[in-house]
Amino acid sequence: MKIVKVDVERIVHPDHPGPSWLGEAVIANPMSIYPEYYRRRSSWTAPFFEVLIRLTTDDGVIGYGVTGGGEAVRAIVGEHLAHLLIGQDAYDIERLWDQMYRASLPYGRKGLPLFALSGVDMALWDVIGKAQGLPVYKLLGGSTKAEIPVYQTTNDPEDWKEFAGVGIKLAMPHGPADGKTGIRQNLVLIQDCREAIGPDREILLDCYMAWDVEYTLRMREAVERYDVRWIEEPLPPDDYRGYEALGKHSSPVAIATGEHEYTRWGFRDLIETGGVTILQPDLAWVGGISETRRICHLASAYHLAVVPHAGGLTAAGLHLIKSQVNAPYAEWVRTWDRERGRPQVVIAGVPDPAGGVINPSEEPGLGIRYAI
Repeated sequence: MKIVKVDVERIVHPDHPGPSWLGEAVIANPMSIYPEYYRRRSSWTAPFFEVLIRLTTDDGVIGYGVTGGGEAVRAIVGEHLAHLLIGQDAYDIERLWDQMYRASLPYGRKGLPLFALSGVDMALWDVIGKAQGLPVYKLLGGSTKAEIPVYQTTNDPEDWKEFAGVGIKLAMPHGPADGKTGIRQNLVLIQDCREAIGPDREILLDCYMAWDVEYTLRMREAVERYDVRWIEEPLPPDDYRGYEALGKHSSPVAIATGEHEYTRWGFRDLIETGGVTILQPDLAWVGGISETRRICHLASAYHLAVVPHAGGLTAAGLHLIKSQVNAPYAEWVRTWDRERGRPQVVIAGVPDPAGGVINPSEEPGLGIRYAI
């Protein structure tokens, strides 16, 4: 089953939902220390659009992969990786992944080249699933759980009341730049959430690379009373010494991170700090389905959980979580404005949670299609 064509195109959203609350609300982030960028994450983030990668084989099978990175990723796939793929057997995922990674080493290893590799890897798995007539999770080892529990990332009290999942993840509004006042305001949000959802559901905290070791230790101690499950990505991704320092302080509140880490080698370094017990690769950035599965296997040797970033929002994430014993949850986020309503679905085939759980499509491959 030879690859005969590689197409890369921009994913167009004709009914664009407008800015997400994650980009427009006051949420702690790496740029919060600069007043001009304090109030909105959207004031400094890169305007990269989503990319659809389409692989066509000589048998007429078409596989899809979705990633980010905009024009840069479109160029990397179209002008470089396609050369390594045309004429190759789509079943040879291990070899093709390794060749794409090695060929991009001069400008890659992390960042946008891994976005590109990730999208191609997803498309290869989609091709094989369709050729075999099986959903991808069955190719990855089959089902490890009847249903995938879901938590929702939201600071909206209406969501807290309506969502029936395993827990709520709060995007922390404040960091070190806000001093003691910020700590108190963070605690008010956490307390309000705990009172709203009761004692039996999880509370998780997302810090988006905004904190430092001292601030994290102070917050970690302060939130114990609210039975917080984990503090997520408190430090910049390259601060391995910082995560090592966190690991030296015992606490019932776990440290989770990995959204902005790349490949098994990056996650090996995170594990070796001893400060991280929940790993959070993003399948569209870390190296695709293949690399995330390797990270799950690596983590299992240390008895660590893997909870992919935005795993409940992507077909690839759902198939991966379904197939891995140490991937207990899926993250889901309502990114659109409640009053405007949900915009038109562009990538169809990714289900929404129902009753606090979610499952991947049972269609062959990833089960997705471009709906426009």
